Amino acid sequence: MSAPRPGGKVWNGAALADVLVSDNVPRPRLLAEHIWGDTPAFQALMWERMKGTAVSATPGLTAPAKNDAQWWTDLRHALTTLETVPAPADRQVFSQAFIHRIPNHLPEIAEAGVDLNVGTWVASHGDLHWANLTRDPLMILDWEGWGLAPLGYDAAVLHAYALPEPETAVEVREVFADVLNTDAGRLAHLVICAEIIQAAERDSLHARLAPYARRFATEVLTAQ
Repeated sequence: MSAPRPGGKVWNGAALADVLVSDNVPRPRLLAEHIWGDTPAFQALMWERMKGTAVSATPGLTAPAKNDAQWWTDLRHALTTLETVPAPADRQVFSQAFIHRIPNHLPEIAEAGVDLNVGTWVASHGDLHWANLTRDPLMILDWEGWGLAPLGYDAAVLHAYALPEPETAVEVREVFADVLNTDAGRLAHLVICAEIIQAAERDSLHARLAPYARRFATEVLTAQ
């Protein structure tokens, strides 16, 4: 990758994850890093070869994800372990200020008077969609954007990108019910739904997902 200068969240993300995130969170090992240049700067990372097969070729599902019970157990364990990682306080997937702006994309949130203040921030992958997960074995890919996010955000992202395939969406809700069916989980859901709606203006993937996200956000707000 290139950047105007070395450093920053994305630039440092993969190497920092390699140091701080437990080996109990399955992911490709970072084998080497090489940096050259100054303005602009360039970075090359070498990873071990991915052992498994991506669950989906695209972030949003276009067919049910056929994962067995052990896969779901392993994923749940991985994300629970990740939450305990001491992520630097200034390393956030997004800020509280961003969350206060999500009613710009879902005005119903303001009308419902939802408390948008995050109670618990935990270390999170931050981009846990279906193209970033493998099976046989489970691995979690693409760590450049990880950091602190609201409790339940990773599970909410996975659920939101499964909405076009109700069978898999139900599985996500069942596996992560203890967090998604809480106030924290509902806020995490509203955040990712607003993000999808915002991104729908930029690409066809999120344009396809946006009606599902808007419909599910309405369900969340109705259940408040």
